[in-house]
Amino acid sequence: MKKTFLIETCSDLNYEGMVVDITFDNQRIAMINYDKGIDNLEIEILPSGDEPFKCLFPLKDFLEILEKAKDIAIQCAKEDEERPSIDK
Repeated sequence: MKKTFLIETCSDLNYEGMVVDITFDNQRIAMINYDKGIDNLEIEILPSGDEPFKCLFPLKDFLEILEKAKDIAIQCAKEDEERPSIDK
């Protein structure tokens, strides 16, 4: 079975906006957030958990998935800016 990358957006209560998760071989390896703005995206490299997990893949593939995840985070941030806020 081929190991692959996957990108998913999700809500995380630790962040105001959506976050973009990057998984490899069904193991979550990184998360990008845009709480500090589009020009200040942050990436969190996540621990592999209790069992050792070897993430070995071509650097080119990882850079491509990071770029795609960055684009998705920017799109989510722009959509959040366009959405009317609900002030109570």
